[in-house]
Amino acid sequence: MTRFLHITDLHVSAPETDDPERHGDTEAVLRRLVEIANRLHPAPDLVIASGDLTNVGDEASYRHVQRILEGLDMPVVLTLGNHDRRGPFHAVFEGYATAPDGPVDHEAVHAGLHVIALDTSVPGKVGGALDEAQFAVLERALGRHLDLPKILVLHHPPKTIPGSGGLPWATLSAEDSARLQALIADRQVLCILSGHVHYNRMSLWHGVPVVITSGHQSTVDLTRTDALSVVEGSSFAICDLQEAGLQVTFVPLEEPRPIKEIPMERLRAFS
Repeated sequence: MTRFLHITDLHVSAPETDDPERHGDTEAVLRRLVEIANRLHPAPDLVIASGDLTNVGDEASYRHVQRILEGLDMPVVLTLGNHDRRGPFHAVFEGYATAPDGPVDHEAVHAGLHVIALDTSVPGKVGGALDEAQFAVLERALGRHLDLPKILVLHHPPKTIPGSGGLPWATLSAEDSARLQALIADRQVLCILSGHVHYNRMSLWHGVPVVITSGHQSTVDLTRTDALSVVEGSSFAICDLQEAGLQVTFVPLEEPRPIKEIPMERLRAFS
């Protein structure tokens, strides 16, 4: 079995950062995630973070995120979202080919998985996109490691239901989504990992699971249709690739309030 964690929308601000939109203690949530990841059994092979690493995109906050993530016992894959800024990110997280201010697009093999991360952020915009160069990057990447399942990491998810309306900034455009779908068709893409919209959802898009995790800052009350109601809530996803297929489990990050405990030996005795 291969296990990886999906985290997104960390929205961390350093203590010294002037952030008027600081909602909740996202630093504490990220530290809790690191603690949980390090004690999971089986241990994760890697952690994948799909953007909005910081809330305002300043160097101090990226350094803060970096220091916390250094506590993980497994590698971490990063890309950016609309709250991030490329220049400050590259100034802290060195070694990306697109430095000093290019999109954080990269690929690597981890635990038998070919992970391809594309930066869908558009500077100054809430919505996201992929440009011509990024589609070329993706096409070349898909031609490598043909024997391995591939994970595609995008902050903005594809538009999974064409013509469904909705907020245009919440997904990639219909045109970008259609082009993306044509590129990844029959290319062993295990799943697409995304964030941005702050709720948990799994869609089967032309046979490819699109896994969206609510993230670390907040979630959305989906029972409200008259407004975007942002409420407390945070989570991450445990993704287990087994011989029979991919299993995704969404896990809340709030401190649990115990109700009762049932010993494992009693659970195994149930008929």
